[in-house]
Amino acid sequence: MSDDAYLTVDAVWNGHRFLSTTTFRSDGERLHAVDDIPSHARHEHLGGTIFPRLTDHHTHVGLTDQHAVFSGGITHAIDLGWVPAVAAGWLTDDLTRPSVAIVGSLITCEGGYPVNAGWGPPGSSTEVGGEREARLAVRANIMMGASLIKVTLNIEAGETVDDHVLHSIVAESHAQGAPVTVHVQGAGQTARAVRAGADQLAHTPFTERVDDDLIAECVRRGMSWVSTLDIHGWGDPTEQHAVASENLGRFARAGGRVLYGTDLGNGPLAVGVNERELRGMLEAGVHPDHLIRSIAGLRRPDDDQAPTVGPRLAWAPAAPPTDPDALPAWLATARGLTARALTARALTASDRPTAPEDPA
Repeated sequence: MSDDAYLTVDAVWNGHRFLSTTTFRSDGERLHAVDDIPSHARHEHLGGTIFPRLTDHHTHVGLTDQHAVFSGGITHAIDLGWVPAVAAGWLTDDLTRPSVAIVGSLITCEGGYPVNAGWGPPGSSTEVGGEREARLAVRANIMMGASLIKVTLNIEAGETVDDHVLHSIVAESHAQGAPVTVHVQGAGQTARAVRAGADQLAHTPFTERVDDDLIAECVRRGMSWVSTLDIHGWGDPTEQHAVASENLGRFARAGGRVLYGTDLGNGPLAVGVNERELRGMLEAGVHPDHLIRSIAGLRRPDDDQAPTVGPRLAWAPAAPPTDPDALPAWLATARGLTARALTARALTASDRPTAPEDPA
């Protein structure tokens, strides 16, 4: 492929808003926005919309087809719990699948969730009996490449770590520069996570109504909530879906940071961008602009230039819809590609050989 190939799209997400018609120069690895096209250059109007990334903030990569996830539009995935030695292998830069960040093993108490839940293989959870073991578990995960630490507080499945251990996990993680995400399930567990200084809830709380004061405290602390609505019924909403949706709506309206995440690997979820998850978020009360930011990312508001894109990207074949209700279905049309593959797609028409002229 020529190094001076150019392509034009209808829109590009710059981490703050959609920029209209934009032309990129492809260097074979990345796309660079340009103002002018040299007269000799190969150029095609591809159309559609480019996203530098689309992220699922709650996946279990070991339970999914990573290549299908990427082709379905997810360019970046956060794996929230697996065997650390296996998960570390996902950190290699394989451009046929999403870029992956990992937590390593889930930290829990002896016999705590999800040790006996059945979905995670041996070694995907680390059972700790005290504060020293908890700190060592955090360090072990980080040494294996974890950039986030996950702890489980699920009293519906049995015992959990106590508050002293929970605070030690958070303190050690923060000392190592890693934020903490918490699975909260059961009455009072959201409050425990907040008091301990956790940075994120791995699921929108779905077993209790979170009161307004606690939501306000989550917002004040800058916590993020990962949506994961569609696991509650997979298209046939349950009572837990209603609880989570109501909590998420109040959190979003209070100014909370909502992140798109599906818990992919947990039941019959869409592989790739999940339209039902996005629609559930919209119906819960997440503003359309924030819906896009929840999956496509956010940059500083003063950084309003067209981004350099690649090597991975997501491309939707149409321009952004004007009707907010159409956003979920439109986002679900996105496909994961490399910058090289998108450029090749754009130039396919010009690469086709022309028919020879009839001899005179």
